[in-house]
Amino acid sequence: MIFVLTLKGFSQEARSLTLQQAEQEFLQRNFRLLAERYRVNAAEALVDQAKKWDNPTLSGTLGFGSLDKVQPFHIGGGGQLEGSVEQIIQMAGKRNKQVQLARWNAATSAAAFSELMRTLRLELRSSFYQLYFLKESEKTLRNQLSNLQRILEAYRSADASGSVAHADVIRLQALQVGIANDYTDLRQQEMDASLRLQLLLGSKEPVTPEAGPDVLQRYVLGGYDLATLTDTALANRPDLQVADRRLEAAKMNNRLQKALAVPDLHLGAAYDRQGSYTNNFIGLTVGVDLPLWNRNQGNIRASAQEVKAQAAELDEQKLTVSAEVANALEKIQFLEKGTEWPDLKSFNAEYTRLIEEVAANFRKGNISLLQFIDYFNSYSEHILHANKFLSDRVLAYEELNYTTGTQLFNNPQ
Repeated sequence: MIFVLTLKGFSQEARSLTLQQAEQEFLQRNFRLLAERYRVNAAEALVDQAKKWDNPTLSGTLGFGSLDKVQPFHIGGGGQLEGSVEQIIQMAGKRNKQVQLARWNAATSAAAFSELMRTLRLELRSSFYQLYFLKESEKTLRNQLSNLQRILEAYRSADASGSVAHADVIRLQALQVGIANDYTDLRQQEMDASLRLQLLLGSKEPVTPEAGPDVLQRYVLGGYDLATLTDTALANRPDLQVADRRLEAAKMNNRLQKALAVPDLHLGAAYDRQGSYTNNFIGLTVGVDLPLWNRNQGNIRASAQEVKAQAAELDEQKLTVSAEVANALEKIQFLEKGTEWPDLKSFNAEYTRLIEEVAANFRKGNISLLQFIDYFNSYSEHILHANKFLSDRVLAYEELNYTTGTQLFNNPQ
């Protein structure tokens, strides 16, 4: 009875969600996605900032009299007032290049958001289906433990009356301990997967995955081949887009650094009440930076090297994409050479009926204890292995979704 109480202690209040509902909540409430959205908005704001002109500079001199006669703020009759206003005119298209650089940085941030979504979606679906198949295994083991508990109680009563050997009770107890241990390991895996899914959804309570009986039928490779899948990945992978936009941003920054070596023009106007050769003097001021010591040589060289570095990283990313697609496709092809889902589903149903008949025949005394234990252990191992195979199969297809950067399979409608 202690074991039965432990089973009840495992139960938790959880709400059921389909994959479609889970993805809707994920898009609305995942905190990492929300944070990345804010970064995208911040990058777009910097594009607007880059379009702004530099503010003009206003300066002035207020008369304070002379050393012989101090007259603070003496700007009236006989006093002095001098002022100037200056505007920097950026040359060599600096402002336009800064705007373009900000746009490339914003595009990089948007691609980084898509890359984060791609990664988290794989984690979401992996956790969803891992938890689903773990719960399927748990149902079977829980039923087995319940059936075994009833058989064991009957044997204990028979043992007390001396109608069965005490060794048989010990063997049944050992079988119960073994299955209970498998059940405990399974529950720990289930709780870990449940926590991952709960955090991904930003949910305050646990979630129970809900999937239809035909869910696995959506995962079919069909006519996809390596060349088609690789082209799809090269066109859609967000991490590849991030690398490409970083390269373009590096090129634009190199052009900007070269433009910064060109002196800017300082254009302004000046007024002097009576400090010049004539009273109420007005004049046009023109200035230019003299590139004697600093011609931005270091930044130009550094930005040129960064272009080469980003180009190398883009080439590496393209190679990585091709290799990951080939690896994901190979996993699916390997799994599909094994047991197919419809056959395995039929076999599971047949095996379940068999073990129910075995338990009934054992209670009637039609089969021996050793035969019963052998069937019971074999069935437990089969259910665990079968659900792991189905989980691995789903995750293999989801990995191909991930490596191509698209939703080729099981896209919720």
